[in-house]
Amino acid sequence: MARNTSKSTRNETPVASGSDRKRAGSWWFGLFALPFAAVGVGMLLLGVLPTLYDWSRMQFWQPAQATLVSAQLNTSRSSKSTTYHVTARYRYQVAGREYEGDRVAIGSGGDNLGDFQEALGERLEHALQNGQPVPIWVSASNPAEAVIDRSLRPGLLAFQMVFVVVFGGFGVGMLVHLLRAPSRAGRKTSAQRAVAGGTPGKVERIPGGVQMYFPAGRWWGLKLALGLVGCVFLAVGLLVPWEQEAHADVAPWLFRLLFGGMGGAVLISSFYALANSLRVRLDHDGLRTERRLLGLMLQWHQVPAHDIARLNVVESYAVETNGRRQVYFRIEAALRSGKKITIAQDLQGRAEADRMLASIGGWTGYPIR
Repeated sequence: MARNTSKSTRNETPVASGSDRKRAGSWWFGLFALPFAAVGVGMLLLGVLPTLYDWSRMQFWQPAQATLVSAQLNTSRSSKSTTYHVTARYRYQVAGREYEGDRVAIGSGGDNLGDFQEALGERLEHALQNGQPVPIWVSASNPAEAVIDRSLRPGLLAFQMVFVVVFGGFGVGMLVHLLRAPSRAGRKTSAQRAVAGGTPGKVERIPGGVQMYFPAGRWWGLKLALGLVGCVFLAVGLLVPWEQEAHADVAPWLFRLLFGGMGGAVLISSFYALANSLRVRLDHDGLRTERRLLGLMLQWHQVPAHDIARLNVVESYAVETNGRRQVYFRIEAALRSGKKITIAQDLQGRAEADRMLASIGGWTGYPIR
C-alpha cells in the first residue's frame, strides 16, 4: 500500500508543459527586449526627429543682431571625460519691440562630441567681454523664438542614430517577432498552410501540381526596419549642410552621394520588398507567375512544361541581428534557355527551403537540385 500511495503522489505532481515553458520564456524575452525598444524609440522621438524638425524650420528664420547679457561655457568633469555646455542670455529688437532669449543652439544639452560647445562658448564669452553684438536667427512668425547657432551637427546626429538603429532595431524587431509568433502558429492549423514554418505565404497542392501565393507585407517588421534606416541615411545626405562640415580636401557632394545614394537604394529596395506580391501555378502543363506591386501587374510569365529544366534553391539575402545571421532563400525554375524565374521567395533558412523544394518537386514531377 505504501508503494502505491507513493507512486500515486508522484504521478499527481504538476509538471509544466512545453507550451507553458515557451510562453514564460517569451514573456521574459519580451521584458528583456522592451528597454532596448524604449531607448531606441525614445531617442528617435525625443532626439533625432525634434532636431531635424527644428533645423528645417530654422532655415527660414531671419538674421538679426543681439546684445549679450550673459554667456558662459560650463564644464562637468568625470573620471573618464569632460562635458561642455554653453549657456547665454541676450536681448534683441524686432519691429521696434525688445525681446530676450536664451536658446544657444538647436540642442539644449551639453556634450563632448567634437569642439562645437567649446568653440561656441569661447566665441560668446569673447563677445560679451568686448561688448560686441552677436548674430542670431529669429522666427518671422513668432519673434519671441530665436537662436544663436542654427547649424545641424552630423556627429551628434550620427551618435543618436546608433541608439535608434542598434537598440531600437533590436528591441522592436524582437517584440514584433514575439507578437507575430501566435498568429504564425495559428496559420499552421489551417487546411491551406505553408509547407514549411519559414514560408511567408500560402502553398496549396492541386491536381498535378501546386499553386502558391506570397502576399505583400512578408516579414514586414524586418523590411520596415530597413526602410527606416534608409530614410535616416537619405535625410542625412540631403539635409546636413555638408558645405560647412566637409573637410577641405573632400567635395560636399561626395558626402551627399554616399549617404543619400545609400539611403535611397535601401529605401527603394525595402519598399519593393514590402509592397510586391507573387502568385504561382506550377503543374504538368507548365508554369505561370504573376508579380504585382501594390496590386498592379508588374510582370508575368507563361512557360510550357517542356521548357522547364529543373527547380533549385538560391540564397537571396542575409540579415545579421545581435550577432546572429539569418539567411533567406528563394526557389527558382531554371529554363532550358538559361533564364531563371522565381517561384517562391523569402524562405527563412536553408532547411525549410530544401523541404519546400522537395515537396514541390514531388507534387509536380519536375527535377530538383
